[in-house]
Formats: sequence, structure tokens, C-alpha cells
Amino acid sequence: MKRIVLLFWSFLILKAGAFAEVVQSSGHQAVPPEPTIKPIKVSELNANFFSAIYDFFRELKQTFLEGFVSLKDFVETGEWFLAELKTPEMRELMGSFGIRLAISLILAFVIAQLVMLWIKPKINYLLLNKDYSNSKKYIEIIQSTLLSIIIPLIFGFLLYTIFRILSPKDGVYLETVRILSSGSAIVWAILNIAHVFLRPLTAEHQHIPLSRETLNKLYVWIRRMACVGLLGFFALETGRLIHLPHAGERLLLQSSSIVIAIMAIFMMLSLHKNLKDWIQTQRVSFERSRLKRSLIPYLEYSYIPLIILIVISYVSWVTHEFDRVQLIVWKCLLTLALFPFLQVAAYCVKKLRILYIHRNLKRLSPAFARRAVFYGRQIDFMMIALLYIIVFIMVLDLWEFDPYSFTCSKIGKLIFEKTFSIFTIIVVALFLNRGGMGLLNKYLNSENVIQNETHKQKMARFKTIHSVSRNVLRIAIWTPAVLFIIVEMDIDIIPILAPLTLLGAALAFGVQSIVKDFFSGFFMLLEDAFAVGDLVIINGQMGRIESLTVRVVRLRATDGSLFTFPYGNITSLCNQNRDFSAAVMLFEVGVEADMNKVYELLEKISKDLRKDPKTRSLVVDSVQIDGINEVSDHALQIRAVIKTKPSMHYKVKWAFNLLLKQYLEAYGIPAPTPRQKAFNYVVEK
Repeated sequence: MKRIVLLFWSFLILKAGAFAEVVQSSGHQAVPPEPTIKPIKVSELNANFFSAIYDFFRELKQTFLEGFVSLKDFVETGEWFLAELKTPEMRELMGSFGIRLAISLILAFVIAQLVMLWIKPKINYLLLNKDYSNSKKYIEIIQSTLLSIIIPLIFGFLLYTIFRILSPKDGVYLETVRILSSGSAIVWAILNIAHVFLRPLTAEHQHIPLSRETLNKLYVWIRRMACVGLLGFFALETGRLIHLPHAGERLLLQSSSIVIAIMAIFMMLSLHKNLKDWIQTQRVSFERSRLKRSLIPYLEYSYIPLIILIVISYVSWVTHEFDRVQLIVWKCLLTLALFPFLQVAAYCVKKLRILYIHRNLKRLSPAFARRAVFYGRQIDFMMIALLYIIVFIMVLDLWEFDPYSFTCSKIGKLIFEKTFSIFTIIVVALFLNRGGMGLLNKYLNSENVIQNETHKQKMARFKTIHSVSRNVLRIAIWTPAVLFIIVEMDIDIIPILAPLTLLGAALAFGVQSIVKDFFSGFFMLLEDAFAVGDLVIINGQMGRIESLTVRVVRLRATDGSLFTFPYGNITSLCNQNRDFSAAVMLFEVGVEADMNKVYELLEKISKDLRKDPKTRSLVVDSVQIDGINEVSDHALQIRAVIKTKPSMHYKVKWAFNLLLKQYLEAYGIPAPTPRQKAFNYVVEK
């Protein structure tokens, strides 16, 4: 964004130069093209360059000399004024003028101060930081600003009105009082607004997030610039009254503008450190609003436009007519101001939709309001895009480009129709994509509490295929959309499809295994073969499925090892997370053991497992005793099965073995002891 602003500023400067040349050349006849310039040497180029610099400084010197010479009119006017003051008639005239002016000033100032005594408490009350919403705070700040302007306007109006009542026929004196009243009222209004916000009474009245010392410095610089501006205004207006030559007016205007520009630069330098620290604080702050986040990047580059705005505002105030330089500068500033304005407008559009439109729609039709929230981003995108188009047309019209003649031409109509068709295709594709994704997410992220384990596995399955389904949905929507856009641009699609077909056939041989993995995995997921978190045995390796992609499955073994199996290489799959699991217990007892006691302790173990808080939620059914599985010369192998929840049979088996050892010892059931035979061998000598 920063680079875009800098590039746009450079473009405006170049455009301003071109525009000035066009305005300057307007009204003159077209100059016939000169013959082609022949190549020159480097020495000639350097000579022409230094000659141009010399001519520039010579013209600058001549301009300043003409300006200083023309300022002799001020000196001559002063000498004439002093000479006239020596005459009794002039002294009497000036005395009466001074008395009437003093009466007008005193009356206007007293009335303005009385009004201030009534308005100032209201301004302070409006500036208090109260627990209101942001919109109400902004309204009260605007009200306090308007109230602070009332007093200077009353003073200027009363000063001119009272003096006109006292001297209705004195044209020169009325013009002088008009200059005094208008200039002082404008400067007083500026200083009042600055005083309200830059010199608050207490911390509760402060609305600018800078230190009090920085705000005080800012007010001092504004007061200095206002004083210089007022002096420049009085000097220029006096010069017009005495018909000062144009060179003198230009010198006064340029010198006062340079002084104000230097003061503005020093003011920005004094604010730089504090403002930079505040920007850094706002960057790392997590509580800032979206509007502040969008406007902070523009603050770092606001120094130059603000300085130019101060100078051009002064020049526009003291001059009666706009020249082309002022016009170009104002156009550049207005165009640059559109960037933060668009950010604020986009933020207001979203707020308007959320706070007002959604609230009224919810009152009229809740179903339609929910649908509007569902398509909120698309609605915001379309409204903001329309806003950008309107602002772009306004910028073209501001810079005297006629957008309407272009849109009404054949090329403009063709471009507009194609753009509208492509935009419609993209919007429809976005709506279909967002609608499909929303329905899929709404089904997967159901708010109903699911207690049934089968339903939980079903949800796990859908969450597993969510990524694959999302990619398939995108391909199914955007592939026809791209083809429609290509057809809409009048591009023959057959020459494009032919090489794509050959390329697809060539890639099919190279990525055959990848395609095999993709389709095998997709059908495995559709057939609900496994899901994330299942305990499975793949190609003889046991573990839990950690993640699934469109091509491979990742298995985490019990020792922490991570195995990756492409779908196409899976030859055997055992899923132990479906419906239930079974803990198969095989243990041996001695051949002398009483089988009734063995069966009895198995029943007790089953009851204990169902009573134990750690295992009762894992056991689905009581123990199923299959009986004697094998018989040997020293042991009897007993087989029992306990049905458990999916993948919980290992925990149940561990608890069963612990209880089995305890009960075998308690019941005195003999352990199997292998029988040994001893043979005596005698070796005959």
C-alpha cells in the first residue's frame, strides 16, 4: 500500500506537469512540428544545460528585483500618509475614523465575549469523555467545533455592521474594516478550533491521543502560522487597495508562503517522534478497530500532503482567483485524500449493513436476514466495488477526462459489456462456491450434541473428506467459469483444449502413481474405510491415523514413529475402530485346577470391570467364556472374550490381567508347571 501511494503521487506530479502545459497552450494556435533534431555532442549538451541554469537564475533575480522595486509603492504610500497626517483635515478625518473603529471594536468584542461566557461551558460539556457510543461522541465533537466557530463569526459580523452603521458612505474605510473583520474572524476561528482540541482543560476533555506537551507545541506553531498568514493577508489586501503592481503582489505572496511552509515543516519535525511512537504503539495494539488498521499506513506519509495543504490553503485564501498551479495542487490533494476516504467508506458500508440493514431485515424477515448474513462478504464486496467504480469516474472527471464519451463509443461499449459479463460470471461462481462451502460447513459443524457413537464416526468421516470435497467443489465450479470467461473474451477454445489434451495425456503416464493414489484414497474415504483417529493396521503396521491428504495417509505408531502410506500402496487394512472391539484373553491353569472355580472368578472379574470407574465406560457387555481352548500334559488354556468400545480392548485387557492374577492367588488355583522326565544313562565300558 505504501508503494502504491508513492507511485500514485509520482503519477499525479507528472500528470500535473502535463496538465499545466495543456492549459498554458490552450487558446493558442497549434505550432507546426519542428524538423527532427540532429544528434549533438556531449559538450554541446553540457553547454545547453548550464546555459539553461544560468537563464533560470537570471530570470529569478529579475523577478525579485521587480518585486522589490514595486514595493516602493508601500513606501510612497507611507510617506504620503505621514505627510497627510500633518494637515488638520486628515488628522480630523483619521481621528473620527479611529473613534468609530474603536467603538466598533469595543462593542463587537464585548458582545462576542458575552456570547463566549454562555457558549464555553457548553463546549466543555460536549468535549467530556462519556460512556457513549462512537457515533454519539463524533456528533458531540462536531457540535463543539461548530460552537467554537460562532464567536469569531459574531465578532467579524458585528465589527463590519457597527462600523457601517456609523459610517455608511465611506467606501475606502468600509473596505478597510471589511479586510480587518474577515481576516481576524477567519484567524480567530482557526485558533479557537485549535485551542479546543490542542489545549483541553483536563485529561477527560482530551480527544487527540498525543501528550499534552506535543499538543501545546502544535498549538504554538499553528498560532505562529496564523499570525504570519494574517499579516500576509492584510499586506496583500492593502496592496490591492493602493493598486500595487503585479510583481509586488507576487513577491509578497511568495515570501509569506515560503515562511508559512518553513513553519509547517518545523511543526511536522517537532511532531515526528511523538507521532512515530504513537503509530508503533497502534501497530502492536490488538484492541484497535478495523478502521484504525486501514488508516495507520497512510499516517506515515501524511507530512508532505499536510504541508502542501497548509500552504495551498493560505494561497487560496489570500488570492481572489485560482491560477492553474493552485488548481493542479488542489486536484492532487483531493485525489490523494480519496485513498483514506475509500477505507473509511468501506468500513462505513460494512457497519451500515451490520447495524442497520441487518437489524431491520431481522425485524421484517428473520429468514432473509440470516441469508443476508450468510452472503455478507459478497454483498460488501459488490457494494465496495461499486463505490470504487464511482470514485474512479469522479477522479477521471476531476482531471477533465470524459469517461462518458469513452463508454458511449463502440470500444467502450464492448469493453463495458465484456467486463460486465466476466464480472457476472465471477460473482455467480463466488456465490456458488460460498453457498456450497457454507452448506458443507453447516452440515459438518452441526450444533446438535451427538451422543451416538455411530453418528460421531459419521461426522469424523465427513470431516475427513471435507478437504477433498472442498477441492472437488472448487474445481467443479471454477473450471466452467474460466471456460465461460475465455469464450466471453471471443477466444477460440479449441486450439487451447487440443494442446491441453495432449499435455494431459503426457502427464497421465508420468503421474500415473499420483493419479492412482488420488482416486484410491478418494474412494476409500467415500466408502468410509477409515477416519482421523482410528486405530488401524495397514500392511501389517499398527497405529492411529494422524492425518489424511488427497494422496497419502499418515499413521502414528505406539512408539511414536510416523509412517506414511500412499493410498495406492495399501494392500491390507484392518480398522479396529468400527462398532466395537473385543478383548480376547488366553491364559493357562494347571491340569489339577477346579474349572468351576475358574469360571466363577472370571464372572467376578467381569463384574469388577463393570463396577470400576476406569473401565465401566469401556466395557460394552459381560465376559463371554468360550471354555477350554487347548489341553496339554501340564496345563489347560482358557479362552474368554469381553466386548469393548472401539479401540479400547487394550485397556480392558490390561485391567483384566491385573485382576486375574489377584483372583488366581486368592482362589489358590495352581499355575501350570511343565513336567520333566529324568533319564539315567549308563555308559558301558
